[in-house]
Amino acid sequence: MICPIHANNRHFIAAVLLVAGLFGQSGCALPTGILKSRWAMSDPEYAEMYCDGAEKSDVLGKLKQAVDARFQEDASGLFVSGGYAKRSDADHGLAAIDVGAEAYFTSYLTGRASLMGMGNGDDWFTGLDTGLRLQTPTRLAPFVGAGMYAGYARESVLADDDWQDNDDDGSIDEWGEKKKRFSGAMAAVYPEVGAHFWWTPQIRLTSYGRYMVTTEGRTADDWQLGFGLAVFSNPGG
Repeated sequence: MICPIHANNRHFIAAVLLVAGLFGQSGCALPTGILKSRWAMSDPEYAEMYCDGAEKSDVLGKLKQAVDARFQEDASGLFVSGGYAKRSDADHGLAAIDVGAEAYFTSYLTGRASLMGMGNGDDWFTGLDTGLRLQTPTRLAPFVGAGMYAGYARESVLADDDWQDNDDDGSIDEWGEKKKRFSGAMAAVYPEVGAHFWWTPQIRLTSYGRYMVTTEGRTADDWQLGFGLAVFSNPGG
């Protein structure tokens, strides 16, 4: 399950509720294969490979069928993720929401595209995110990846020396006074690391960390940590 870092942020709560709804619709309470090593027998390709199953004394055979996720090649689906980003030049972090689609080009390489938003009470960033991930073709799959984000930003910036009452409190240029600013287009590239876990042959959990290098300069770069859930369909399944 996804645990919100800032429970008072309504956007993050919306992502959590969406994930909970997907779990509810799947009717799945526990991961498949808890009591047996053949975890994906509902998939025809996997079932064909392991129809007989390894002998009880065949430890390596049991391990292979417990971790094998090569059958996910050509699978595609939708995902939602939520996270937390911390910018070097901001006093407060940003809640992040990401909703999009992902496809397996091979059993070890995926591509994804999504609409991503990050925000708090002062700043808001929204745009398109895309990336590639290289992973092991296993049920628990560590991955490395790279991506690119392009969008626009609306920020709160200091305005205590512009001779204007920006916050309509009757005072001009008081200490810490801020104003809203549309800062235009913003882009970022990032490396990332993380891990997937196939809850079932159709449902995949993900955790990730990335460092976003922005066009706004190094003080505007941010670290982002997140969790996500994806629901896939496999044309061979």
